[in-house]
Amino acid sequence: MSGNKCQYLNCGKSKKMFPNLKMYRFPKDDRKEIWIIHSGNTSLFSVDPDKLHNRYICQENFPPESFVQNFTQNRLIDTAIPYNYQSKTQPSTSSGINQNDESQHEYNIMSTKTKTYTCSKPDMVELVFPSPSSTFSTPQKIKITNIIDMPSPNLKRKSDLIEIDTPRKIKLKLKNKLIHNKITQILKLKKRVNTFKTHNNVKNSINMHNFPSINSKAMVTMQLKDRSRPWSLNEKNLALNLYYKSPTAYTFLRSQKVNLPGPSTIRRWIGQSKFLPGFSKLFFSHIQKKFESSDYKEKACTVCFDEMYVVVRSTTGVVVSVDE
Repeated sequence: MSGNKCQYLNCGKSKKMFPNLKMYRFPKDDRKEIWIIHSGNTSLFSVDPDKLHNRYICQENFPPESFVQNFTQNRLIDTAIPYNYQSKTQPSTSSGINQNDESQHEYNIMSTKTKTYTCSKPDMVELVFPSPSSTFSTPQKIKITNIIDMPSPNLKRKSDLIEIDTPRKIKLKLKNKLIHNKITQILKLKKRVNTFKTHNNVKNSINMHNFPSINSKAMVTMQLKDRSRPWSLNEKNLALNLYYKSPTAYTFLRSQKVNLPGPSTIRRWIGQSKFLPGFSKLFFSHIQKKFESSDYKEKACTVCFDEMYVVVRSTTGVVVSVDE
């Protein structure tokens, strides 16, 4: 972060590199502009005043007279100003202007040419006026002159940001891409392994538990089902029985976030069943097996199917069907 580094031109030292280095915040008073001008960092002019107070200049950019004599370079005096970036000489703590700068400025004033205004008429008096810039030297003009003389910020051009892809760089990019793909595949495999381990642990705990019935176990496994696993036979039978008993109760359970097959899935399962009209041979074989061990009296029975009934006469052993 820029706030942790020295903002002095071509310094950039930080507490991380030099733990024993003392850093001093930019002041909030009028001295902050003098600090910016002396630091030579023009980018600080665009920083908000509140954020500028969180920027620092290290102790190496201050003259010895800027520190309190009772301390060892720990505290600055109230009028302390850093060195001027152009000449590593002690600045004036009162005005923030170097003596060399003042002499140079006086020389510029003396050497500035005066402007002469003449009149075309011969009877007019010739007046000579000095240049206004040579007579007035306000602190505001001196500050503007110092700002103009400051170095431009080091900004990277777009042409400097363009990288030329050499064969070596192309190979490195391809290798980095392959490594990235391998890392992605490894992470996916690790995720699948962890998921598989979790499912196995849950499955083992379910198998080790003694459920009171098959339906209770099916209800638990239905709550742990994911989309990749199909419904088991026991789960299908439980869902069909619940839906047959009460479709309203089945819908209520689904609204309470109970994991159950959808009604469309139930109807699809029912539609897959094969029903044909007529008598079922399997049904009659079950009746025959039921009465094989019965005595003579128990064999006299009546079996009704829809609009017909079949009378079994045990005396003759002949089955007669009569339509109503």
